[in-house]
Amino acid sequence: MMNIAVSDWVVATTREDEMVHGFVDSIATPLGIGFVYVIASDRESTIGHIVDVNLASMKKLPEGGVTTVEQAKSMIDLALSVRDEAWFRELSEHLLMLEAKGDASDEASEGKKQGVNRISADLR
Repeated sequence: MMNIAVSDWVVATTREDEMVHGFVDSIATPLGIGFVYVIASDRESTIGHIVDVNLASMKKLPEGGVTTVEQAKSMIDLALSVRDEAWFRELSEHLLMLEAKGDASDEASEGKKQGVNRISADLR
């Protein structure tokens, strides 16, 4: 069994054989059960609820930072769905930084594309 901890992002299968994706809300180690707050599932009525899942069926998702505007927007949607205001604010600030960084790199790449042909002016 993997070391699953509270707040880990996991994918698991419930006893009803439904696939769930979410984060670990709590763990009952003696019972071998983890409680997962579901953000995605093949059974829509489960989304937004906490379900009990056998720890052995949980697969921990790899940790990774939010590096793109699309990822940031997706995570903001998640923060809103779980009503985590602090996380929402943190992600919103990160999104603004990513957008500003993207705008700056877009402008730099546009400048390189347009460029000024200084050689032809000197040859005349």
